[in-house]
Amino acid sequence: MRRITEAEWAKADVLLLPTSPTTYTVAEMLADPIRRNSHFGRYTNFVNLLDCAAIAVPAGFDSEGHLPAGVTTVAPAFTDDAPGSPADALHRRAASGMGRDKAAILPEASKVPTAADAFIPIAVVGAHLTGMPLNHELTGPGGRLLKRCRTGGDYQLFALPGTVPPKPGMIQQPGFAGAGLEVEIWALPAASFGQFVARIPAPLGIGKVRLDDGSTVSGFLCEAHAVSGARDITHHGGWRNFIASRT
Repeated sequence: MRRITEAEWAKADVLLLPTSPTTYTVAEMLADPIRRNSHFGRYTNFVNLLDCAAIAVPAGFDSEGHLPAGVTTVAPAFTDDAPGSPADALHRRAASGMGRDKAAILPEASKVPTAADAFIPIAVVGAHLTGMPLNHELTGPGGRLLKRCRTGGDYQLFALPGTVPPKPGMIQQPGFAGAGLEVEIWALPAASFGQFVARIPAPLGIGKVRLDDGSTVSGFLCEAHAVSGARDITHHGGWRNFIASRT
């Protein structure tokens, strides 16, 4: 089930769910505690089982202003900033205070520290992928895998000759209509990002990569001159598939 949900996470950044499908009074809970308690976990039980990040926030009260309701934003493990931003916006829009204090004023969002201040996302396409020879250059300084996804359709992939370990070169080709290339998005500690980029050998470098959802992220790109005469492996859909085809 974890493997199946990984594929689903590639299609979305955040889930927005009710924290609970309903609200019971104390008397109702005492009358049927086991069944009604299981109702409460309908939208949240999977979060622990699948190791997700989640933030629950107030979403207002019933028409009489007594019984509370809430929503939860959910994202994959180690992506706490993803659910954090919409959760903060929803909490402020609900204007329901904090807990029993309905008139409480929320702190300014800019004063709340986030993990984004300490990590920089980077898209990797070849030897730095999970299980590949250079993946340790990401995991060593504390890098975290955020998600697996695809680039936009106008990217091509080439097997660069003479590289050790073998590496691909990805270039953006305006007008090329492909299916996109498989990439992994990692979060690298900001303190290590500069050293990581400095070690990248030519003709590879870091530029802006457009993903299939329209967003952009820093990632590996290749100088166009280096792919002249190189083997075009775009049809494999990614470096991992190309390596598998060779073995």
